[in-house]
This record gives sequence, C-alpha cells and structure tokens, in this order.
Amino acid sequence: MFPKQIVVLGGENEPDFLETLRKEGWTVLPVRSATQLGALNRDTDSTACGLLLAGAQFEKQLPRFRSLLLSTDFEWVVLLEQQMLEISEVRQFVYECCYDYHHRPIDAKRLLVTLGRLRGKALLRHRQYDVEAPIGELIGEHPVMVQLRKNAQRIARSQANVLITGESGTGKELVARTIHRLSDRSHGVFQAVNCGALPGSLVQSELFGYEKGAFTGASERRLGRIESASGGTLFLDEIGDMALEAQVNLLRFLQEGTIERLGSPHPIGVNVRVVAATHVDLMGRVRQGGFREDLYYRLNVCTIHIPPLRERPSDIIPIAQHLIACHAENLGVPKRRLSSESVQALVNHAWPGNVRELTNRLSQGLVMSSGRFIKPKDMGLEAGVEPSIYPLDKERENAEREALRIALAINQGNRSKVARSLGVSRATLYRLLNKHQLLDLADATS
Repeated sequence: MFPKQIVVLGGENEPDFLETLRKEGWTVLPVRSATQLGALNRDTDSTACGLLLAGAQFEKQLPRFRSLLLSTDFEWVVLLEQQMLEISEVRQFVYECCYDYHHRPIDAKRLLVTLGRLRGKALLRHRQYDVEAPIGELIGEHPVMVQLRKNAQRIARSQANVLITGESGTGKELVARTIHRLSDRSHGVFQAVNCGALPGSLVQSELFGYEKGAFTGASERRLGRIESASGGTLFLDEIGDMALEAQVNLLRFLQEGTIERLGSPHPIGVNVRVVAATHVDLMGRVRQGGFREDLYYRLNVCTIHIPPLRERPSDIIPIAQHLIACHAENLGVPKRRLSSESVQALVNHAWPGNVRELTNRLSQGLVMSSGRFIKPKDMGLEAGVEPSIYPLDKERENAEREALRIALAINQGNRSKVARSLGVSRATLYRLLNKHQLLDLADATS
C-alpha cells in the first residue's frame, strides 16, 4: 500500500493543522534544506506528496521554491494567503509547479480532501513511472544520457519553458520533440522555428502573423508560428541568433501570453509552451549586449544540456546500430552490419559534428558498401587501430570520480557523511579523494 506520507517545505514554525493531518493517518516529514528534500525525493517508493507553506516573503522566494519543486518527482499543494493569488508571478508559479493550492484560513476538511486527491494523483504517477516511459530516439546508457532522459520526463510533466543547450548536431530538436510527446500537450502542434534562418525583416510576420493589407503584398490574413502552435509546443531553435527587435516582442508574449498580428491593434491570447535551443553561450551574448537578459531568464526556467558525442563514447555504437536500422529502409539499401574495423574507427573518431555527423557517415556507408559489412572507407573514415578506449580500469576510475563528486555535493563536503553514503571507511574515502584530486571539495570535518 502506498504510504500516507507528506513532505512539508517552508514556514518558520510548524502550524497547528499538521497535528490534524497526523491524526488522520498522515506521516508528516518537515524539510529544512535542499539536501533533505533531495534525499526524500530519491526514496520515491515511500514519498511522493508535498505541501509548501508560503510565508510573508514568498514572492521574493519564488525562484528558489520553483527550483526546489521542479527538482522533485512530488505532487505539490501550496498553502498561501488568498491575496497572494492577485500577483501574476505567484499565479504562474502555482500553475507551473503545483497540483493545487489551499488558502488561509485553514479549512481542515477541505484540505484533507485536497491532499487525498494529491495522494491519488501521486499514486497514479508512481505506478506509471515504475517502468520508464518510452523515450524514442534518446539512445545511450552513459550516466549523462540516463539522467537526461529522467530530466526530460520530469520537465515534460510541467508547463515550464525550457532551454536546451549543446553543440550543433547533438540532437536538441529531438529532445524538444521528446518533451512535447511526453507532455499533456502531445495532442497539439509541435511548431519548429529556426531563428537563425529567418531574415530580420521577416521575423515579426513569421512569428506573430499579419492581417490582410498590413503591408504591400499581404493579400490575406496569415497566422504566425506562435499562434499556429496554440495548445502545443513552440520550438525556437538557435534562439541566440534572434534579432534584438524580435526579442522585445517575444519577451512581451512570454510575459503577457498575448500577441498582436501586424496590422491589428487587438491582442490575441495564445496558450503555448516555449522550448528554445542554442549552441552558443547565451549568458555570454547577454554580457556582450546581443541578447536580452530578461528574455534569457524567461526562457531558461528549466535547462537541459546535451553533452557532445565525444564525451560519451560508450553510446556511439548503440546509436550507430539504431541509425543503421532506421536509415537502410529510407535509403532503399539492405541493412548492413559494422565490421570490427568500423567499430574501432567510429569509437576513435572525434565527432566534431556529433550525432548529425554520425548519421551522415553511416548513410554514406550504407550506400557505398558493397558487401554485408560497412567498412571504414565506406564512411570516409580511416581504419581504426586496436582500441584502448574502453579499458576497465579507466571506466572504473571515471565511475569512482563521478560517485565521489555526487556524494560530496549532496553532503556538502562533510567527509563523515560522504563515507557513510558511499559505504566506505574514512581512510578509504581519504585515499579516493586524494587519488582523484578532490580533497579541496571536502571539508576537514572529523
């Protein structure tokens, strides 16, 4: 049976009504730190419900609470003063981050009903995610890709805007489509716009549309990309290349949820989720004056970073095998296998073009190969030398270093807590920290 446990976050003192919850069979778990919340979030078999207590400084703490709530797999109810709902930022927070809200003064019976529905929703989702939802073509078992899939699932369940970062060719649009498919907007349109390919003179009309007669040649009304995506997802690729003038109007849309077609003074409400992507350092653009800082923070509510292919070499061959299966039929050629030399060549290649380059080379290999196997020369690659990229001791070192970094972050560098969480002695921990040059991340707590 799914336990009646609820995490309580916020508030300086424990409210009296929590005792009522305990009498009704709820186990109340007060949380005072992000570390505590993270530990409870990992124990999703027993905890999946949260109650956020909004205090007097709640409006100023919204960014912190948004980050905390979206980092968990919990369903949340926020308890606040009714007048707080008159603030647009608070309403947006409740909409994006919470299952429901309850306002003071406390109506214990109504709150219990709300929490009962909350628990039911949490139970349904708990059962749904016992088996990982299908992620389509986000292939790879490298730890960063496993985490990326989890993050995509978690973000998809919210309404928050998303910024996807990564080098060209890493698959940013694929991640955006995955988020759309896993969201409750999957029935709507996925509208992709390449901001870098739009001439500055056409950005306004393309994004916001225009009325008949708005300018010479406007012979009929045309809906813009934003309006066409209403009810679905708008994907703004290469957002860093958008002209500053267009950034102003995009910011206004994100703030107000309305647009104005060219030639029309009447605002139009549009319900769309925005997912943006960039291969450039947007904050660097902000510092250089090429990108608006307020727009950056509107877009960057949640971030997903896609690592380059060279940083996850263990995923190269699984991705290659998937691409061969997908593209052989499309190209009208037999499905072929990779020779052992090709496997080595693929693993040893630097992949400056990432998955896009891998797709291109494999397509070339499928077309150019004459036998059952794709050889390195068919893909325009040099034959691979005997690989030394997967020695077990190297993989073990990488896993050790990553585990140490995570444990240090969770336990705020406390060596005793880190040792206990990793199941090793203090002496072993010190040896590992010294080995991986992480002593400076740990404190001197004994």
